[in-house]
Amino acid sequence: MSSLYSTPIGLIFVFNLIIGPGSLTLPAVVQETGWLLSGIFIATMAFLSYITFTFVIEAITITNSITQLRKLQMMKSVTRVLKSCKDMMPQVSSVNYDRLSNASTDSYNSDNEAPIFDNPVLPTSSSLLDFPPESVELLSLDNRIEMGEMVAVLLPPFAKVMFFFSISGYLFGDLSIYYKAIGQSLVDFTCDHKSNNRSANKSDLCWENSSYTKHEIYLSYLMLYILIIGPFTFFSAQNTKYLQVVGFFMRIIAIIAMVVLATIRLISPTQKHGYTPASNFMAMPQLIGASIYAFMCHHSIPSVISPIKNKNKILLKVAANFLLVYTLYMCLCMTGVFAFPKVNELYTINFTPSQDTGLLFYKLIDSILVLFPVLTISISFPVIAITLRNNIQVMFLPSDAHWIWKRIVIPLFSLITPVLLAAFVTRLEVLVSIVAVYAGTGIQYATPALLVMAARAEIPQQVAAIKNDYCSPFKSKYWPLCILIWTVICVIVLTISLISKEFQ
Repeated sequence: MSSLYSTPIGLIFVFNLIIGPGSLTLPAVVQETGWLLSGIFIATMAFLSYITFTFVIEAITITNSITQLRKLQMMKSVTRVLKSCKDMMPQVSSVNYDRLSNASTDSYNSDNEAPIFDNPVLPTSSSLLDFPPESVELLSLDNRIEMGEMVAVLLPPFAKVMFFFSISGYLFGDLSIYYKAIGQSLVDFTCDHKSNNRSANKSDLCWENSSYTKHEIYLSYLMLYILIIGPFTFFSAQNTKYLQVVGFFMRIIAIIAMVVLATIRLISPTQKHGYTPASNFMAMPQLIGASIYAFMCHHSIPSVISPIKNKNKILLKVAANFLLVYTLYMCLCMTGVFAFPKVNELYTINFTPSQDTGLLFYKLIDSILVLFPVLTISISFPVIAITLRNNIQVMFLPSDAHWIWKRIVIPLFSLITPVLLAAFVTRLEVLVSIVAVYAGTGIQYATPALLVMAARAEIPQQVAAIKNDYCSPFKSKYWPLCILIWTVICVIVLTISLISKEFQ
């Protein structure tokens, strides 16, 4: 197992996974949907996301027990075969069986699994079936079991294919959104602007006395970002817990700064203010897509939770984390929608410093906020790109594929294809909706619900009566069914919305 870290560090990982560029699209859709409807609906989406988070945790523990018991059963079968061969191998000495009888089941789940016996010798008959207690450490989160492995163990083979397409599609869209946010933020920071409500015309000049358009500068920034950050995709992901801590404080400071600046604008009698109705159900599809993306963290739960040293009451602590995220979202949205007449699709753009900005201090803060997506995304971008690269390798490359495919072709594909989508998709909230409707709902809702249903049905008898400290508090069989029904509703509503926009 990789190096362990404390519970606060683990919660910071979860926090950073949730609050990404998708959170910056919420204020715009809240202004369209209405403050009351949005507040209630986003709270509901946070609650549903937490439910499926607990489903994944429970499924990990049950899958762990299944895989460990399979290995124990294999060990028993091997020792029985060796015992039957004992009379035919009188020259073989007795085995030193102490290691096997004293070992924990965790030792048989390492990445580089060693042979069951150190030496090809036989156990004594007295210790033949002296295995570790089978129900003591089986319901555990200490062994990292990725969602793909859970799908392979608990669900039919076709589900594995569907899952890999979902997670790869989501990560592909995620990187495209990262590219879009970074390029647009850099353009808004460097190009001339007269107001916060800038034209989205690609032919607008970036500088008054220049022939370069904003779209040309945008494409240049995308290429520059690939050259600077892209090389990390060709290597393995390293321990990033210190970077995560830095990213956490950057996110907290930036959100507080945006809330404070929006509040100052709101109470200023000289500034134009915004208005949003209590509810506007016609804008619900955009809110659904943005909310799904704003609470996504499920694809990395095993990697984040397993290394935590003390997992006591981890589900309760994660619930507090979700509550904190929801509170920050509400502060961000409710101040923004009433402070600005028009909230941009990427909220930080509203803080682009203009010529009528007063104090130098405010200009400095505004400039930092415009660069907020660039700074925070750059911390997590390499991890997402490497994850996409690994999933593509699993889906399409055989294990004995040439190193050029693994080291060169697939990493380049993981870098270049998302940037093409970011270069030609104009509206960011539409891209968020497309990613959320298909890949996002599959990873955040459908997969956890199916996993926990299958896990509860397949739980081994040896551990069925043992208390699972990590069991989801939503134990009723109707909770997963409700999640699946909600998944279908989301897909139908968002698909109809996307199709209707194409024919408008």
